[in-house]
Amino acid sequence: MDLVRTDINEDEERRLFRKVSWRILPVLCVCYVFSFLDRTNVGYAQLQMRDELGFSDAVFGLGVSAFFIGYALFEVPSNMLLPRIGVRKTLLRILILWGLASAAMVFVETPTQFYIMRFFVGVFEAGFVPGVLYYLTLWYPKRRIAQATAIFYMSYTLAPILADPAAGAIMTWLDGALQLHGWQWLYLLEGLPCVPLGIMAYLLLSEGPKEARWLTDRERTDLEQLLSQDRAGHGHARMRDAVFDARVWMLGLIVFLVVFGVFALSFWKPTLLKGMGLTVMQVGLAATIPALFGVTAAILVGRHSDKTGERRWHFAIAAMVGAVGMLCASVFPQDPVMTIVCLTLASIGMSSAYAVFWAMPATILSGPSAAAGIAVITTIGSSSGAVAPLLVGALKTLTGGFTASLYVLSGALACASVIFAYYFRDGAAARRVASPASHTSAA
Repeated sequence: MDLVRTDINEDEERRLFRKVSWRILPVLCVCYVFSFLDRTNVGYAQLQMRDELGFSDAVFGLGVSAFFIGYALFEVPSNMLLPRIGVRKTLLRILILWGLASAAMVFVETPTQFYIMRFFVGVFEAGFVPGVLYYLTLWYPKRRIAQATAIFYMSYTLAPILADPAAGAIMTWLDGALQLHGWQWLYLLEGLPCVPLGIMAYLLLSEGPKEARWLTDRERTDLEQLLSQDRAGHGHARMRDAVFDARVWMLGLIVFLVVFGVFALSFWKPTLLKGMGLTVMQVGLAATIPALFGVTAAILVGRHSDKTGERRWHFAIAAMVGAVGMLCASVFPQDPVMTIVCLTLASIGMSSAYAVFWAMPATILSGPSAAAGIAVITTIGSSSGAVAPLLVGALKTLTGGFTASLYVLSGALACASVIFAYYFRDGAAARRVASPASHTSAA
């Protein structure tokens, strides 16, 4: 029988959470990297597909949006079922199905097939990110979940550093191998690995601390005690309360505006750079520069925000820096060097804002309600993926360039900065919403 301990010291607690993090975060981060690959590889694939299949910018914009329509429709249902089905089975189902669907993109020949396949990739991937965010609440108290969440999201920021040159290499060196085009190899090599990843996640992860055989009895008791103390008297008792909390929807709006720029750049940055005369390989290498600076800035800004406990101005300033970077990029439409410099500034701002943002949901959500609340936030945010690439494609078709799109993306980040700074000023959110969690300061 486990004994209840009340004398957990700081060193013991630090060692405990280090052990937890090294067990679960590497698995989740690797899965998230492949999530990035299978969401955004269409941005590189289009560099060859447009010539070989005759697809226009509008076709690609609609195809990208189809992914996020499927994703948004099934995001909340997936997470509502997650507590019943379990995290391990949910991740197994998501990873295997999205990997197979992504690999099946090799059979696309017509715009209709392209739309349908992208839609189903979105359907099958739905629930992954909010499921992981909910899973982290089962392992970390509020004072530690920000760092764990930031590490998880850093894998998404870090992914382009690996993905961009890999995409360029695959499409250049494997083009024509076994009578397959480079874009077909890209879908195969980035989709199929998700199947063994799903099996790995199922085998290595535990549903929660109680089922973690890799923890000692004492560690399990300590962890459950820390989590129970952290949750006592906090958060919404029912999922419905979290879904109807105005602060949840405000966070959804803010992250919608931030990832508006993230998704748009992920899908159209290769086309933007290739239009300046770069080869596919050069595009892949050049695109790593903004990502590298972005992930470095996000780690530093996120660490400083955790250390000081301040979120409001860390987010607002970072988002505004991203807006300035986007705006400056519009000034150099034919200069690849200056464009990369400006996109690097934009990446620094967006990545830092994104890392700080995800410390906020844990301040108002806990327990089972976190699954629903986080799903609402991520669904609203991800729905920008259905709008941003399509809008950028339409504006490019109308204007013949990316300048107008960069104005829109800059404006979205500026709006996110202002809304966050105003809405989450000291005490404002608490006065706006009366709920069991409203005493928690969001700023």
